[in-house]
This record gives sequence, C-alpha cells and structure tokens, in this order.
Amino acid sequence: MIIKLTKKMKILLICILISSFLIFIGIYDTITSEKTGVLGTSIILSVFIIIGPQLILNYIDFKKIREIEFNFPNFLRDLVEASRAGLPLHKAIIFVSNTDYGPLSVEVKKMAHQLSWNVNIIKVLEQAKERLSKSKTLARVIRVMIETYKSGGSVDTTLDSLSKALTNLQDTERDRKAILGQYVISMYVVSIIFMGVVVAINRLMIPIFESMSGGSSAGGGQIISFMGNPCVTCFGRFSIQCLPCSIYFSICSMFGVEVTGTSCYFLALFFCVSMVQSIAGGLVAGQIGEGSVIAGAKHSLILACITFGAFFILVTLGFIGR
Repeated sequence: MIIKLTKKMKILLICILISSFLIFIGIYDTITSEKTGVLGTSIILSVFIIIGPQLILNYIDFKKIREIEFNFPNFLRDLVEASRAGLPLHKAIIFVSNTDYGPLSVEVKKMAHQLSWNVNIIKVLEQAKERLSKSKTLARVIRVMIETYKSGGSVDTTLDSLSKALTNLQDTERDRKAILGQYVISMYVVSIIFMGVVVAINRLMIPIFESMSGGSSAGGGQIISFMGNPCVTCFGRFSIQCLPCSIYFSICSMFGVEVTGTSCYFLALFFCVSMVQSIAGGLVAGQIGEGSVIAGAKHSLILACITFGAFFILVTLGFIGR
C-alpha cells in the first residue's frame, strides 16, 4: 500500500522531526547539567515550529479557496455566453480555459485538458468537485451542474441562475463582514486591556506577595510558600511534575528575569495566559469576521506578536518582572 504524502503532511513531518531533535537536546542538557531551562525552551520552540507552519498553510489554502469562490461566478457567466452561442458544455469549458480567473484558472485548464483528451465530462466535473471539496458552496454548485447535465435540462439557464446566486451570496458575505468588523476590532481591544490588567496586578499585588513570602509567621508556612515562587523547589530538578516550571524558567530567562524570584513565576504565568488569550481571540475574530476559524490565523499571529512585544517592552521598562 502506497501512502501519498501531500505538501502539508511533508512539512508537518519535517517540523515534528526538528521538534523531536530540539526536545532531545533539552532532555540531554537537563540530565547532564541539571538545569531545566533548556528543556522548557525546547518545548516552547517545538510547539511554535509544529503549529505555526500548519496555521500559515491552512490560511493560504483558505485564501486560495476564497479567491476561487470569488472568480467562479465569472467562470459560470462565460460558460453561459458560450453555451448560448451554440457550444456544448464540454466545448464551452475548453473555449473559456484561456480566460484569466486567478487561482481558478488552474482548475479550468485542468478540466479543459482532460476534456480535450475525450475524458467524460461527468468524470471531469466529479474530479473538480473533489479538488474543490474544501468549499462546500462550490461543491454544491458543481453537483448541480452535474445533475443538470445528466438530466438534459437547460444548461445555460441553470448556469446563469447559479452565477446570480453566487454573486448574491458574495454580496451578503461582504455586508456581513462590514457589519461585524467592529467585533473583530474589539478582540484586539480585549487583548490590550488584558495586558493592562497584568501590569496592574504586577505593580500592586506582586510586592505584597513578595513581602509575605519574605516574612515568617507561626503555622503560616503553606501560605508563605504559596505567596512566593512555587517553582523554586523545581529549580535544577528534572521530572514530569516540574515540566510547567521548566517552561516558566525558560520564559523568565528569555526576558532576563531572575528565575527564583516571585515576580518570575507571575510573569511567566501571565505571559502564557496572555499568549493563549491572544491566539484564541484571533481565532474567534476570524470566525466572527470571515466565518472561518482558519481565517483567524492572521489575527492570532498579529496578536501573539503584539503580546510578545508588549511584554518585552514592559519588562525592559520595569513595569513587570521586577
């Protein structure tokens, strides 16, 4: 049995191999030097190496499908004109194959080449439907074309109706995107407000935690330990239980913050929460604005960069992590 690997699968396998190598280096360094920072850094990099390219590739595919959907009504209108000029459907496809439809031109030329080799038009359309199956709208449109051709109905009338229906759907989608654009902006505002809350907590609460962890009271050992840095006991140790702390140590080292201090724990904690909030908020923004979670990959990338840059500036200025 031969397994055909797509471009996306090949990139995923390469990313997994690179990530596995980085984690192996992190584990080896941890065992030999008894420092957990490298392992945490390796895990963080591995997550971005695996997830990042896949999000980008999915977004590229999404944009390609959207451009094909945008050009498909023009393709149908040209088929209508060719059909009304007296050409049967298969010759009409060959006739319009030299027209520029953007990314759709590749699919049209592929159908035209198959038809020029006398491949059955039903089979050609079925294969085109499979290639464009990521778009449910186009899959339904091609299915209607196939059924119309099989039934021997008026092909030009059906194609004209499909073209008008697709155009109306695109107009509705543009209106929806314009109306919901304000909610996409609100996701960016939420991320900025969240970072403001992080600064406020660090400026107001961390000094209190540090003073409590530095003091002593009878029977208050557990509270004092909690108010301090809970990851101190994991410093220099390697275990599954200490894995989150290894990631925290790596984040603190990346920002140049003392890893054993109370501020390190809360800086790393809030940084992780902020990154999760940024990525999730970006995906939600994509769903709201363009009706697809994949479309939110660009928003997630932008928000993640803003969050990282904001934390770097805030730590440099001493607002957090000090």
